[in-house]
Amino acid sequence: MAGEQHVASEAVAERGAVAALQRAADFASLVAAWLAGLCVLGLTLLVLIDTAMALISRYVPSFPTGTGIGWEYSAYLMGAAFLLGSGMTLRAGLQLRVELLLSMGKGRYARMFEIFAAILGSVVTLPLAVWLAQFTHRTWSYGEVSQDSFTPLWIPQLVLTIGAAVLALQMVARLVTAISGNTVDKPSLGAASAIE
Repeated sequence: MAGEQHVASEAVAERGAVAALQRAADFASLVAAWLAGLCVLGLTLLVLIDTAMALISRYVPSFPTGTGIGWEYSAYLMGAAFLLGSGMTLRAGLQLRVELLLSMGKGRYARMFEIFAAILGSVVTLPLAVWLAQFTHRTWSYGEVSQDSFTPLWIPQLVLTIGAAVLALQMVARLVTAISGNTVDKPSLGAASAIE
């Protein structure tokens, strides 16, 4: 009987506003994580192409030694992959944490530390997302481009802004979820285990 009541209370909790916020954050994080994977794939292909071109140019002197945008776009893709994947990493519980604090007192203080960490994370990520959005808008309005490839700089900055916004959303959802007493981590969303 008690088990049935527990299952029923979990079903009600999954239908509330907290669960809706967490589902929205999870969906945004999942989409961003797939984009992060595409960025890593693009980065890998770019490095392989530049490496192959450098190798060919050793034997064919007239062949270009690289794409000319390798370093620039590698930086864009690496930053994008980092920020776009951070929301899903947080939700899956794969971020770096001080587990010693969470296990202190045999886990009695874990919820308190989760709430404190989520408050701190929200205080950092929300202004970061807003600042990046303002910075991207300013760059777009001035029409700034990169010096090497003449790429409009607002494009890579927009990707970083989206990643920061997804992380901020996931952090706020984590805070609300922790305060409501629900589970904050969902390891099934991770692409690897915490040990790896």
